[in-house]
Amino acid sequence: MPSVRVRLAHPQPAYEAYKAWTGVADHADRVFAGTESGTVPEPEGAVSGHLRLDRPVPPAVVETLPAKLSPTRAPQLRVSVGGLLTVVTDKAAFTSQLNLWTTAYRHAARRWANLPSVEELAAGALPRFGDVTAPVLAKAAA
Repeated sequence: MPSVRVRLAHPQPAYEAYKAWTGVADHADRVFAGTESGTVPEPEGAVSGHLRLDRPVPPAVVETLPAKLSPTRAPQLRVSVGGLLTVVTDKAAFTSQLNLWTTAYRHAARRWANLPSVEELAAGALPRFGDVTAPVLAKAAA
């Protein structure tokens, strides 16, 4: 199973990833309707790596592929953030990624004062990125 360790060294990529995964949550039910579990081809070897996101990234790209156009013949939901492409082929994998990026964003919001909490985002708050230099650790201690 491919794996990656992502280091968030800037708040904006955390926001982009969270926004992408939560933004597509309503579509996941339709994309994976009738799909029990996705088909994932066996990798030819173990694949793992490290990715450091330490500067702003372009907005996330979200794509869906119906089963008939998918190379695995399973529907796919693809989210690309800062060079990291994540492909999920069933609802369980989508839910896992949604939980992962929600947790990552919650950690980032505790670390950087310019990121509103998940609850504040839901109420319409927006992050500020123009004044980011270093994590504000005092916020986590508050």
